[in-house]
Amino acid sequence: AFSYHARLRKPSAAAAAADAGSTAATGQLQGRPAKGGAAQGQYKLQPAEGRCLARIWNAGHGGQCRHIVGEHSEFCKTHLERQAHGRVDGAVPEDKLKLFCAERERNYLVPKRRRSPPEVPFEEVFPAAAPSSSSSSSSPSSVAAAGSATPAAAAAAAAAASAASLPADARPEDGTPSTSVNAGFKCLRCAASGRRIGELERRLRGAENGRLEAVAEASALAAELEALRAAVALARKALESSFTFAEVSTTDQEQQRRTPQRAPRQLPLGVAPRRQMLVQARELLGFLLGEGVQKSAVIPREVDPRWVFPFTVLSGTLGTDLLDYLLETPELSKSYEWWSSLRHPDARQNGFEQHGPSVELIQHCRSQEFAGSPCRGLSLFGSDASQPAPPRLMAFRHALVRVNATRLRRLQEAMQEALRTECTDRERNHFGLAGGDALVLGRAAFSFATFQLRWGSHEELSMDRHVDGGPSLLHLSLGLAGRRRLRAEALGGRGGAGERRAVRVHDFELGPGSVYITSPACFYHSVHYEPQQQDAPPTAGGASGRAGTMVLHLRSNTLRLRSNPSTFKASNRMLAEVLAPLVARSLAEDPLVLPTLADVRAAEGELRGAVADSGVAPRAAPLA
Repeated sequence: AFSYHARLRKPSAAAAAADAGSTAATGQLQGRPAKGGAAQGQYKLQPAEGRCLARIWNAGHGGQCRHIVGEHSEFCKTHLERQAHGRVDGAVPEDKLKLFCAERERNYLVPKRRRSPPEVPFEEVFPAAAPSSSSSSSSPSSVAAAGSATPAAAAAAAAAASAASLPADARPEDGTPSTSVNAGFKCLRCAASGRRIGELERRLRGAENGRLEAVAEASALAAELEALRAAVALARKALESSFTFAEVSTTDQEQQRRTPQRAPRQLPLGVAPRRQMLVQARELLGFLLGEGVQKSAVIPREVDPRWVFPFTVLSGTLGTDLLDYLLETPELSKSYEWWSSLRHPDARQNGFEQHGPSVELIQHCRSQEFAGSPCRGLSLFGSDASQPAPPRLMAFRHALVRVNATRLRRLQEAMQEALRTECTDRERNHFGLAGGDALVLGRAAFSFATFQLRWGSHEELSMDRHVDGGPSLLHLSLGLAGRRRLRAEALGGRGGAGERRAVRVHDFELGPGSVYITSPACFYHSVHYEPQQQDAPPTAGGASGRAGTMVLHLRSNTLRLRSNPSTFKASNRMLAEVLAPLVARSLAEDPLVLPTLADVRAAEGELRGAVADSGVAPRAAPLA
């Protein structure tokens, strides 16, 4: 009876009575919220057995988390470390209690929609136009009223029929029946029917006036369209005049053609142009064989896919000056011991860290909100991500979203519209960010930084094929040092549902300065690192401890719950049919651009000023 969406108004009394049983089970509150000390008691509930004891937001109504827990645990994995709204059988924190009461009061006061007045049956308003079962023929006016296309036209015909049935003394002097309401009013059964006829006549006049206004508006739009077409034609002529033409060598089978070559754009001295990323692979098709990821080191030749996910691969290269500037980041010259000290004590060791002295560390890049300061409680894939990334690398991310602000805004609006119209409430909850309503892609895109650093000499390292979690729906990878190869698996050819399809492998060679943007959450892939030769051993704390392999991954704050197996399965349809096609089409039709050194320096100065204005001191580097 009540949707979890915060914008809907409160349920009706009948619906509340019908769902009284479910209300007791879920802990959902009904009616107007209490004030003062009584509000605290409204949110303290008797918990259901076998479920997580954490209290959830639920659009300001509270309630118990629906996740099932084991016998020896009170909270699910989501609420194990932190219960933002307290326990369901305990008190609500004071700051959260104010938010709960304010949200429920706002939802309660949303006005209900006005209901339109009931329609009067046509036969009651115009008895003369109603068909008679006893007579085999009808008058011409009755037939016209019955076959009219609109109620207004039917009203006019029925009024004429009613006036024709008047006695002689009620007709005008010329003997012609009148079609006005006054002439036919004596034959109507009640005053309500007369008011109905007047309303229909007013609507008829309004429709005629609206038609005339529409014709005038259409004429104005046609004139504006012609003016725009003329302006476009002039612009094209001016553009063609700025082209120079050069003959292209041809063979005997080909006719000569003229290829336009645009004159180089004049830029200020010392300013490099931004680099447009190239579409390396357009809307390939990733796949899943079942509801989850199949762990296998062997790439299959043919598959019968259960889910198909479109994805696009963009590739580009940083300018040499920008790459050198990023390599001069002070933190990147630190040793293995220094980077290891940044890891959380309880962090688990992943596959990359199992080969020699290496570190894989996750930090946040939320430059608009927490530049230079920790973001308490933030995690990704179960690992701590509360500490900020190095300032210079965070400035690179800030400049990236700044120069692509328009593109990201268009993608954000398309994603929000698709989430509202094509996804269920459960799927929108899996997406997070209030079901997409709170999504701001300029803040969410590329907001998690993962550093992969490896020291010493190593042979080739191959990571097993896998599929990333939801935050890799929009994923950027930047190579700073070392070489590697990305191997992506996609469906080949065309096939219908239930048909086996071949698997094609696409290899992408990546070196220092190489950048790719794609959606690793949509396809199986593996990464192969080339052999690394580093004669000087890593030293503690000195500047000579630079890693031989340095890779920066930037993931986005979208679908963060998709790393959980149950959420992974429940969000497959939303990703395959809604989100993945939108992201793949957006990257293919409007590729992102890479920032320049000037963009990164400007962003670095802006973030440094933001930290100074906030009065928050940057994090202190641990001793090596």
